[in-house]
Amino acid sequence: MSDPRTALLTELRELATQSLPPFDPALADDFAETGRRIPFENQYFARRRLLASRAIVGQPGDLDELLEAICDERSWALPAHWTEGEDPRTCVDLFACETAQALAEILALRGDIGPADRVRAEINARVIEPFFESEEPFWWEERISNWTAVCAGAAGMAALALGVDIDAVRGRVIPALQSYVFSFGPDGGCVEGVDYWVYGFGYFTYFAEAWREATGEDLLAGTEAIASFPAAVQLYTDSFASFGDARSDAVLPTGLLSRLADRLGVRLPALEHEMTFADDYCARWAHLTRSLEWGREISGEIEPGRRLLPDVGWYVERRSIGRRMWALAVKGGYNDEPHNHLDLGSFIIAVDGEQLLCDPGAGEYTAAYFADERYEQTHPSSAWHSVPTVEGTSQQVGEDSRAELVDTGDGVDAYIDAYGDGALLRKFTWGEDGIGLWDAGPEIVESFVSRIRPEIDGDRATWTGERGTVVLHGIDPATAEVEHVDTTGHTGKPDRLWALRSGFVGRLRFELL
Repeated sequence: MSDPRTALLTELRELATQSLPPFDPALADDFAETGRRIPFENQYFARRRLLASRAIVGQPGDLDELLEAICDERSWALPAHWTEGEDPRTCVDLFACETAQALAEILALRGDIGPADRVRAEINARVIEPFFESEEPFWWEERISNWTAVCAGAAGMAALALGVDIDAVRGRVIPALQSYVFSFGPDGGCVEGVDYWVYGFGYFTYFAEAWREATGEDLLAGTEAIASFPAAVQLYTDSFASFGDARSDAVLPTGLLSRLADRLGVRLPALEHEMTFADDYCARWAHLTRSLEWGREISGEIEPGRRLLPDVGWYVERRSIGRRMWALAVKGGYNDEPHNHLDLGSFIIAVDGEQLLCDPGAGEYTAAYFADERYEQTHPSSAWHSVPTVEGTSQQVGEDSRAELVDTGDGVDAYIDAYGDGALLRKFTWGEDGIGLWDAGPEIVESFVSRIRPEIDGDRATWTGERGTVVLHGIDPATAEVEHVDTTGHTGKPDRLWALRSGFVGRLRFELL
């Protein structure tokens, strides 16, 4: 990797010359009518992308029209986060706080902002006053997730940039961020996956460094285990376990990684891809500016290894076979996690980062995806993870549905209590003949999910990818069947998943070729 800042600045200079993107306010109401988020969000984030590029490399005066347009927006929060009966203008969500932070820091950065007074007034009215003057906690201050760190961290950075009283910031922001950090177990694992680690722990880190500069207090001290999470769950260079609403090719900001390595001395994941601004669909000001300020070359080799994170219930093992790096990842935890999927005991088999047996990751975010019918959607459902049914029952929702992972030395056991009255023990072993899977439980029907269509030949199923092949030995030819579903992925693009369903016949073996 070369210095990532050079490429970022080149990209920003090209972006800054573009015209103001079209913006249809009526699309905000489209979410309520259709449940789709992408049409409105595409134009919303296009504005933020142009804002960031012009703020950093633009010419004097070229921000004014765009800033006026952003100040005219009905809400800085996304329509998906508006609460019925409340004023969207003062909805304090992730993106309202991010917008407030970006605008506050732009005011501090640029001395040529024509509507500076109006921008400052809007930040105060939309975010600072609703947050800091609220006597009741927001839901994200009580139910801890990436929202906690992003909202509190971004609002806190906006407040610091605007010169809000430091004691007010301390009293409201620090407790929320402490709750966020304390939500991690000793293993430092993030139940929401690497993408949301980047989001939540990224904004925690950004605020922590701004707070250290303002007060000398070090909020990052003691967070080494959390900072090490991406390296712990890496399948290959630029590839990570994609459990929950995550993606296998999560892109990590070089500024964030550089600062964590410099401040905490943690091991960083192996990366080859230089993050571009275009890689961040949401055009986050904090990721961009800290990468420009702190970023440097990030490199490293992916090595064999194994790691069990018992608190979150993730197991990842990598082995070098021939010229390829194979990986096995197994998911435990519980079925009421933030961005939860019904996936206890599910697993990934990957070769050089290509998932031959996959976790589906995040689907397209819609109203239904975060409503009561969430588990009827393809990506979060039990049916489209590599988990069996037990006595005809799929996995159940709730905090009581749990899976404990135990490292056995040659693999991992998953003790799963998520099927009502039926329990399940899954034993994964990795020997010279491949990866073995044995399930103990009544009336099991197996499912194996991939984005590759399996080929069936007797008691064997074969998934042939671009980087390797896996052959499953031991399926029941009499009951084996293949089905697929056409759906949409997180960005709204078509996504096809294949599933092999088979009755249980005993020990199964995955041959790695």
